[in-house]
Amino acid sequence: MVVDVFQQATPWLADISSWGDFHQGLLWHSSFDWSVLAQSFDTDVFKNTRTILNNFVKSGQLWAFLGGLVVGYILRSATSYG
Repeated sequence: MVVDVFQQATPWLADISSWGDFHQGLLWHSSFDWSVLAQSFDTDVFKNTRTILNNFVKSGQLWAFLGGLVVGYILRSATSYG
């Protein structure tokens, strides 16, 4: 199937004068609104993560977490046997 299509397309590619006919067949593309492809999108995939971490730091929860780790480590060390 693929070889058959390739064999049919090869003579057409060799004949440059027939390329204009092909281009005329593609004029239906001119009715397509190409500005759709030029739109910009908000692609900041880490925006939510950054917002959460900023809130975590600004609200003081980071320092409470680190303090809890230190106090927990000290209590574990003080109460463990051996």
